[in-house]
Amino acid sequence: MRAPPSTHARDAVIGPLRSRRGCKTCKARRVKCGQEKPSCLRCSKTGRKCEYEGPNLGTFSSTPATLSILDKPLSSAPDTVWKERRAFAYYFQHIALFIGGGLEVDFWSTIVPQICRSEPAVWDAIISLSTLFESPEPCPDIAFLRQRDVLLLNQYHRDAISWYSRSMSQVRQRLERGDGDVLVGLVSCILFMCIEGFQGGAAQATRLYCQGVQLIVTLRGQIASGAVSSSKAAWLEDIIVPIFIRLGATALNFSTVPVGALLPDVQHVLTQGFTSLKSAREAIVLLHTETQLFQRICLPHLLKSDGFQPPPELVNQRLALFGRLKVWHAAFTDLMETLRMKGALSPQQISTGALLLAYHEMLYVTIGTSTCQLETANDAYLLQFQNIVDQSKFALGASARSDGSQPPLTLELGISIPLWFTSLKCREPKLRQTALSLAGQAPAVQAFYKVNTGARWSHTIITIEEVCAVAMKSSEGLPESTNQLQYSHCEDSGISVFGSDLGSQPSTPGLEFVPSPYSVDSDVDAGTAVTELVPEEARIRPINLFRVQDGFPPGTTDEEIARWSPYREQSFLHYLRNERDPISGAWKIAHGFTPIDY
Repeated sequence: MRAPPSTHARDAVIGPLRSRRGCKTCKARRVKCGQEKPSCLRCSKTGRKCEYEGPNLGTFSSTPATLSILDKPLSSAPDTVWKERRAFAYYFQHIALFIGGGLEVDFWSTIVPQICRSEPAVWDAIISLSTLFESPEPCPDIAFLRQRDVLLLNQYHRDAISWYSRSMSQVRQRLERGDGDVLVGLVSCILFMCIEGFQGGAAQATRLYCQGVQLIVTLRGQIASGAVSSSKAAWLEDIIVPIFIRLGATALNFSTVPVGALLPDVQHVLTQGFTSLKSAREAIVLLHTETQLFQRICLPHLLKSDGFQPPPELVNQRLALFGRLKVWHAAFTDLMETLRMKGALSPQQISTGALLLAYHEMLYVTIGTSTCQLETANDAYLLQFQNIVDQSKFALGASARSDGSQPPLTLELGISIPLWFTSLKCREPKLRQTALSLAGQAPAVQAFYKVNTGARWSHTIITIEEVCAVAMKSSEGLPESTNQLQYSHCEDSGISVFGSDLGSQPSTPGLEFVPSPYSVDSDVDAGTAVTELVPEEARIRPINLFRVQDGFPPGTTDEEIARWSPYREQSFLHYLRNERDPISGAWKIAHGFTPIDY
């Protein structure tokens, strides 16, 4: 039950919103209705069921009264009731169409508002998220402040946190009573993760994600036993699970989340073409997730002290991923050609197509280098990195609002991830810096991670590599060219970078399916750039972020433990670097750590 507003709120008059729009219960009792949503104050106080009739909440954003609410700044709103309605109006007009991208409008503009009519917890979460959207900057790192009991929040953020706390309390109470709808709980969980993302609470959002996955697993068990209706089962698998998989695919770049529990039991295989860009997106998200999980399987083998010799099962998995990526690309090409035959592609189709193509290029590089120990293996894919940068210039339109600006947060597949990947793996200076620059134009929060966190990570790595490269090039006795050794290692291991049936060249086939905006001339000369790239010994491979108080990762020397132990709350980047034995010429793995603020 909603907590009653203040006495001042009860007596407030908000003009035309109070006329002829009362709830059914108050009309039947012939008493004045305050029209508080989702339950009016009178019904809340007396414990009566509160329902509204007439147009659905979609009309709330189109009436003159709502527009007048939005004309008034939230900070000058006279009372709590007005603030809540204004926040919801802002959500409907400025958030629902953009938070999930152009492929998720129905969920955010129809389903979520419908749920909030009968679920106070969802209402409170929506207005909390809306307030953070309207006032994203300056948004302090609330998660950071929480740890230190510091309160430096403006009125916008205080309102948002108050509504968020009320929403979480309502969800918790219903779950404890055992009368909560699991699907409603999952929608609340998605909204909570968005709110935590705004606050800088990646750790809290990760815990929420894990709880959401557990709810999904539990609900799937109930579905299997016949305890849940087929309509709810379809709603879960068609709407909720894809959102969680997309969030998990993003989260895997920064942390460990149980997204694998949501993947299909049988390996996803495309037997038919795509019917829409949405189906193409869901398929590339599955490939992205499985590729990252495959990388984690490969990592222990790369860390072996006796040299990397991938077992046959890894070779087969890699080839299988490559094969599925090829099938995806063929189906995607056919889909874009079909859309073109129906008429000129819309700006949304062009930007979404560019976004998916950028992810394809990223996966092409990732799979191709997943079983190679040397970072210089990435140098064979300069064309793919160029394609990611080129497509990103158009893909930014997939998340852009009508005025061209980017929303502060998106749950859509974000272009910031391929750009971040390019800044880490591409050592061509111009492409690397362009990727970082374009990432700065993307939404500030991707899923529940702040993009500037990844940018700081990239800047730290680039600085380390460039400092080491300069030192190596200026020192005497530098090996002639470590770049010349990059492919022999993979071939000696029995795995050619180009060993799949995608072709003998690293270039991506068939980019002609798109109209002229995609045809951007490359300004990178792949033939001459390699000699100017960072030497192998100076390159690092980031592994994870950790804090001293949570323990040191494997491979940490006693000297490093003694050096960094006093800094318990400091965050560190754990990375690997290849060192070449000056006598035997063999490569070995060296662990490294550097302080990093995020």
